[in-house]
Amino acid sequence: MMEHLMGEAGRVVLAEFLSDRCLLAFDYDGTLAPIATDRRQAIMRNSTRMILAQLARRRPVAVITGRSRQDVLSFLVGVDVQEVIGNHGLEGMGVAAAMFIPRVREWHAELDERMEAIQGLEIEDKRYSLSIHFRNCRDKGHARDIALRVAGHLEGVRIVRGKDVVNLVPEEAPDKGQALLAAMARLDLPRAIFVGDDDTDEDVFALPAELPVLRVRVGRSDQSAAQYYIRDQGEMDSLLGRLGSVPALGQA
Repeated sequence: MMEHLMGEAGRVVLAEFLSDRCLLAFDYDGTLAPIATDRRQAIMRNSTRMILAQLARRRPVAVITGRSRQDVLSFLVGVDVQEVIGNHGLEGMGVAAAMFIPRVREWHAELDERMEAIQGLEIEDKRYSLSIHFRNCRDKGHARDIALRVAGHLEGVRIVRGKDVVNLVPEEAPDKGQALLAAMARLDLPRAIFVGDDDTDEDVFALPAELPVLRVRVGRSDQSAAQYYIRDQGEMDSLLGRLGSVPALGQA
């Protein structure tokens, strides 16, 4: 059963993780920034940006997102994080991502042909993956079902569901869980705390239980493999403040 991270049990486990060298990793949309009707307007609150920037000066911070790396970097101006990994774990990993571009172009062409009549639907091309957004469709359920049906016939695809979105990723590409472990290895950090809000983050939440990764979900869900939760995205500032309140190793 998930426990509230801001309760007493959460205080104890946070202190334990932060007592060692620990990577602090976050999803972006719905985690660091509120979900926006227009994804181009998914901007962090000024308070969140300030606390995150302060935290990143004291501890290693990573952002692991479904957005393209360039896209999320535009929202992180002034926040000096150590790792930014985009495209659901693929981009920024040292993977030869260019090999996937022709495949993604073929997907896009087929989706355009078969889904162009659905009003409000948007296909976002992130070069190495696609996202089918149906947040603005009149019948979201119908649009989702069509997106899943069409995507299921594409070759070499891994389908990652999200909030009002279906993401299409090359099946052999790294996922967010693999990306987090790779970032820990690159930075030589034995522990990590990861915070995410969506089905796209379950690849981290579902990592083997014995790994030293504290998995935190924004919003409680009985279907999630996360160990802890915060109530909603509005509680992120409190969590970031708590993460920054424990001195890093070597600091007084």
